[in-house]
Amino acid sequence: MNLAPLYICFPQYLIQQGLLALANNSGHFSEVKVFKHTSELKKWIGSHETETIILDYQNEDEGFVHELSRWIQTHPNLNVLVITDDVDSNRIRSVLKMGVNGFLTKSCSEEEILEAISAIKNGKTFYCNRVLKALVEEGNEFFELSEREKEVVKLIAAGNSSSEIADILSISIHTVNSHRKNILKKLKLKSPTELIIFAAEQGWVSLERK
Repeated sequence: MNLAPLYICFPQYLIQQGLLALANNSGHFSEVKVFKHTSELKKWIGSHETETIILDYQNEDEGFVHELSRWIQTHPNLNVLVITDDVDSNRIRSVLKMGVNGFLTKSCSEEEILEAISAIKNGKTFYCNRVLKALVEEGNEFFELSEREKEVVKLIAAGNSSSEIADILSISIHTVNSHRKNILKKLKLKSPTELIIFAAEQGWVSLERK
């Protein structure tokens, strides 16, 4: 199994060291390196191959979202897990729109942190229950979807690819992609991440982690 490095960027020493210990014990990474400030991580990313990073998000850091967006755009294979104390749904959405893979709060359990690390390392998404519930409580205007479109949304939220959805529903991949495009247009959403959040808000996928 090929292991990739993990980079942790946190100003708080105790949290930084706690994440370092969890990541080292997980056995998922070839090395784990820690940084105190995003400026240090920025320099490192510029000269090293980077696949997975864990970042602290402070809502008073106005440049964070812009910088994060630029990193993701210039490093398409980058997997990002954000950890914050801020559960304001608007700020959470602004970060999720950047394309981050995971979002946790600093009150998450060891189990959730390890599950998130495992998920993002494999390019999957993970949002802790507190983050999902904050988004659900905000509420969304309901847009009427056809029953077939609802089926497609549920299958996307369950992690199925377009080809897998085509096989499950016995339709062509072209039809699946047409459904995806129409669904995003109807819901005024921009990404699969936002679509998964919408599915959670409608109760179509469970918020509970097992």
